[in-house]
Amino acid sequence: EAVLAARPHFTMDDGGDLVGELHRRGQDAMGDIRGGTEETTTGVIRLRAMAQAGVLRFPVISVNGAQTKHLFDNRYGTGQSTIDGLIRATNLLLAGRTMVICGFGWCGRGLASRARGMGAQVVVTEVEPVRALEAVMEGYRVMPLADAAPIADVIITVTGDCNVVDRRHLELVKDGCVIANSGHFNSEINLAALDSLTTKVREVRPEVAEHTMGDGRRVFLLAE
Repeated sequence: EAVLAARPHFTMDDGGDLVGELHRRGQDAMGDIRGGTEETTTGVIRLRAMAQAGVLRFPVISVNGAQTKHLFDNRYGTGQSTIDGLIRATNLLLAGRTMVICGFGWCGRGLASRARGMGAQVVVTEVEPVRALEAVMEGYRVMPLADAAPIADVIITVTGDCNVVDRRHLELVKDGCVIANSGHFNSEINLAALDSLTTKVREVRPEVAEHTMGDGRRVFLLAE
């Protein structure tokens, strides 16, 4: 509200939230805006969809496309901060655990690298063939999530897509599996499907929700 009240000339966005809100409020909210910047992959995906639909009303520069952004911040920054958040939330020892990384973009590559460095057995799921081949050549196991879900101790989504972890995957995960999203929005995990499969929810640690399924399996969802 404070940003919009200031009637900005330019926007600096993270995830496309501000631009989306401006467009939802209509032309009057645009004020004197001349353009903006977007720094995240998810935000760029949203803005490109708006541009293709012909509804984006001002130009936005993709900072995420800069080499110093995706090669360094995405790969090293997101890779480290995701691992840091996972460990702080769960106190898990990663060595020896099977960690499934959904997505092998720059963020996924950084996360996979750091997980492997901490001794995790890393499995990558990736729908884009060239990136999947890159993951294989980097030494990771690559397979569909339907095959990876039953062996996963931890599943982390880093795709920017919707329902990457879907109902059919939630029905396959083993007891005690930890699921988290490192993308901008929680839409990468089908939370509605998880809720429909859940009979009981309790907070076992701050930002860690234990979902007990009808068959007794427990899934731990981070930072819901």
